[in-house]
Amino acid sequence: MKQASDSRRIGAIQREATDWWVRLDSGEMDKQQLQAFENWLAGDAAHADAFAKVTRLWRELDAIEARIEQTKPVMQKTPSFWLPGGLRAFGLPGLARWSAALAVCCLLFWLSPFRMLLQADYRTAIGEMRHITLSDGSVVHLNSDSALVIAFDAQGRQLDLLKGEALFEVSPDRSRPFRVHAGHGSVTALGTAFNIRLNDDETQVTVTEHSVAVDLDNSNQTVKLEQGQQLDFDRKRGISQSRMADIHAITAWQRGKLVFQNKPLGEVIAELNRYHRGFLTISDASIADRRVNGVFRTDDPLAVVGALQSSLQIKSTRISDYLIMLHH
Repeated sequence: MKQASDSRRIGAIQREATDWWVRLDSGEMDKQQLQAFENWLAGDAAHADAFAKVTRLWRELDAIEARIEQTKPVMQKTPSFWLPGGLRAFGLPGLARWSAALAVCCLLFWLSPFRMLLQADYRTAIGEMRHITLSDGSVVHLNSDSALVIAFDAQGRQLDLLKGEALFEVSPDRSRPFRVHAGHGSVTALGTAFNIRLNDDETQVTVTEHSVAVDLDNSNQTVKLEQGQQLDFDRKRGISQSRMADIHAITAWQRGKLVFQNKPLGEVIAELNRYHRGFLTISDASIADRRVNGVFRTDDPLAVVGALQSSLQIKSTRISDYLIMLHH
């Protein structure tokens, strides 16, 4: 019981430290609020340690110090207040410049996907899955954080997977080919069902029933893929050699499960980010290759993080549940 109580206390202090950091960064705190922050910081050594950790994570202090300097009458009472945790040791560029750069990067990051997602006929949010019955009777199972465009006419059935992952169960119609474009190539159904997953610039195709034909954009390269087989393709390397796939594991997401079989931790964290409304990252490269085996739920990625910490004997530093850094 004491361990659980201590854990809750530490978590509460970390949240308080994060809140103070955000308020200081806003530049809108008056002298009384800054005095309250000083009192909180001096009230418990754990407060200073927690605030130092938050500051180290963001690696910036100058702008906050500059704002505090504007209220010297308050700060001069305890000139050593800023020293706990070695906070002055960083001497890095101003937080304001870093924050502005981060804002620009975030804007550039979000603008392109946003424009892309506006084209989508169907989309899912992070953690959401949809089962879509198309006009021809085919069914699309759309995984978390995915987007799809549908274009059916009398000559053919054309779909475009813009983002994420989907399993296609195709209703037969020889007069209208069923083709899905994804990444830098297309997959044409020659049978019933197949799974497509987009990973950055690489596309992974797995056939769960019958077969498909895979074509690379701007190329004459075509590969037939049979049931139980899998391949990848991208613009630079073309189409990979086919290999046998674990269909049960590949389609586990439809059952709300994630299956990892001797997967490196880095790959596991990348997969968890598909289901987590926040950002999970590894801040210690020495643990990225540790192997993971297990079956986990897609609807509780934070529980998976906890299980990974326990099984791999690693630690995490959290700025709320939205930013979690794993390390040794």
